[in-house]
Amino acid sequence: MFLSSSHAGTSFEFGRDQGTSFGKPAIEAELTYLSGLDSSDIQVEESGHFIVLEGTVRSSADLARVTRVAMEIVGRDKVICQLAVVPSTKAPGLLLA
Repeated sequence: MFLSSSHAGTSFEFGRDQGTSFGKPAIEAELTYLSGLDSSDIQVEESGHFIVLEGTVRSSADLARVTRVAMEIVGRDKVICQLAVVPSTKAPGLLLA
């Protein structure tokens, strides 16, 4: 796991002044390692000097985690987040007939 193995509290800014060409694959790869995150509805795109996150996540906590990963890889000022929070329609413990 790429970012998950970094020291807590350490700012991860290797991407500064490098552009975003490596950002898309790095972000996509890191999202697959986030525990409990369904990243199947998240699209990571490059738009000029920016990374654009589009799609849906299941909670505001997931939104924060995805945004944080992208910002740590390419830089806070290079991420445009257009993710929407759409909670799961299945209630835990509810059996559907």
